[in-house]
Amino acid sequence: MEVIRYETISAFYDEVKTFLLEQEDRAQIMLGHCLRNKDRVWEKEQPFLATVKKEGKIKLAAMLIPPHAISLLEKEESDGVEAAPYLVDYLIKENYAVQKVYAPKAVGKAFSEHWTAAHQLEEKVLMDVRLYTLQTVVQPAVRPGKLRLATEEDLSFLPQWIVEMTSEINQLMTRKEAEEYADARVKDGFLFVWEVEGKAVCMASKTRPNVKGIAVNMVYTPKELRGNGYASACVAALSEHLLQEGYEFCSLFTDLANQTANKIYQDIGYQPVCDFVEYKFYEKRTETPS
Repeated sequence: MEVIRYETISAFYDEVKTFLLEQEDRAQIMLGHCLRNKDRVWEKEQPFLATVKKEGKIKLAAMLIPPHAISLLEKEESDGVEAAPYLVDYLIKENYAVQKVYAPKAVGKAFSEHWTAAHQLEEKVLMDVRLYTLQTVVQPAVRPGKLRLATEEDLSFLPQWIVEMTSEINQLMTRKEAEEYADARVKDGFLFVWEVEGKAVCMASKTRPNVKGIAVNMVYTPKELRGNGYASACVAALSEHLLQEGYEFCSLFTDLANQTANKIYQDIGYQPVCDFVEYKFYEKRTETPS
């Protein structure tokens, strides 16, 4: 197998475009970075962009945009598992530091095992998630309320909701980060709320508009308002809205440990596609002699 490095996202995208578009749902994060960063000028550390090929065929694509995890994507699981050690060996040869990897589960595990063995490190699972896609909404039971775009007035509570939500999924944002995120999403028209009798009770955001698909994230209902079907109603209405805008499918990721979320999304038409994992690497603990 051969590892091929690319100097720019534009050059990388030219090579992997077909590979990504043939699996746009699974490729949405890598594809989104390509579409939105292909003309970006990198002032500091450059992104790492590579493919692993065998007989001219792409077996694995890799992208690391600092400070994020290295993202890996294969088309066939066996190809990706076979190619991962070759990528690790190349990164070691180039003395390239990797702190985290995000990939479909089997490929992520293959990369992690080879990387940790080579560096005498340990791995920690940061995210264990399932990707779902939807092409037709199955309408949930009728709930009171309506979907609307979030407004600047909603910034009085949205940052706190974001802090609470990201804390629950171990991806905590600081208050300042949450305020900046909410402000940007409101200005972009990406953030929505489900409103009942004039009160916002749930939020959700659209994100990663790509070629045929778009994703839904930041779904959150405050604890005291849960159990009323607001999340189902909100996500169903937002998904229907996005399909009516012309997207062929919507997608979302769920924490595999959250059985409630996995069930309600399937109940409104989301179908499982693939499981992804994110590992973080750290030094092995050494026991203190007694």
